[in-house]
Amino acid sequence: MLGLIGAVLAVAVSLCWYLPGIRAQGKNRVLTKKDYWKAAVIYGFCYTSLLIIVTELLWDGIAGRAGLSGLKGDILSSFLRAALLEEFFKFTGFLLAKRSLKLWRKIDTIMIAGLIGLVYGVVEKAVLGSPAAVFIGLAIPMHITWQFNQGGHWFEYEEAKARGDRLRMRREMRMAVVVPFVFHGCWDSGLDLAAWLVDREPVVAQAGGWILILMMLALGILYTIRTIKKVCATARAAEPGFRDQQQSATGIG
Repeated sequence: MLGLIGAVLAVAVSLCWYLPGIRAQGKNRVLTKKDYWKAAVIYGFCYTSLLIIVTELLWDGIAGRAGLSGLKGDILSSFLRAALLEEFFKFTGFLLAKRSLKLWRKIDTIMIAGLIGLVYGVVEKAVLGSPAAVFIGLAIPMHITWQFNQGGHWFEYEEAKARGDRLRMRREMRMAVVVPFVFHGCWDSGLDLAAWLVDREPVVAQAGGWILILMMLALGILYTIRTIKKVCATARAAEPGFRDQQQSATGIG
């Protein structure tokens, strides 16, 4: 029951975070509902989400046999299980969707990357057993915002590559690939540390845990709002046109 409630809430709340980027495009939209459904079902669910579930179950089996436990085990899991596996499959799922849909605008690249994160975020909420984790995940949709930023930076990487700007290429590659992994690992580790402190006996440790949680929530909300504003600004500035016309003009495809 908790999983069903979490999934329903995740869909509703995630769309509240996601749809402003579509609405802000106005009449300049290029992607169709069919495109979004294709990306969501094939690349967001069948590829990204299912592969994450399978590989994380394998990790759990290996970690259990290795005796990884406690705070150190949780932090290691945050970086290797959550950040590495999840970001790898979300990123590659996004690249597959981008190639299939032949994306050529920055806003569409951003929205499809964010959609991959949205779908996995919904699946994750459906299987989480912690109400607190579900609440934080809904209030601060990191899987969507990380992927929004990833899509934007990957677009800039490809633009720099086309220009032969190697310095910009390296920067955008780091921002698109390395930063989401580091950010994800640090975010989950911070939550692990906060939960560990709250469970300690000393009142000072418990207070420190709650302060850390509040600080992370505040920073996460600011990061989310800033990201959504950037996405909407990019959407409003997006060039109009049809994909086939743009491909013919630019030689893409």
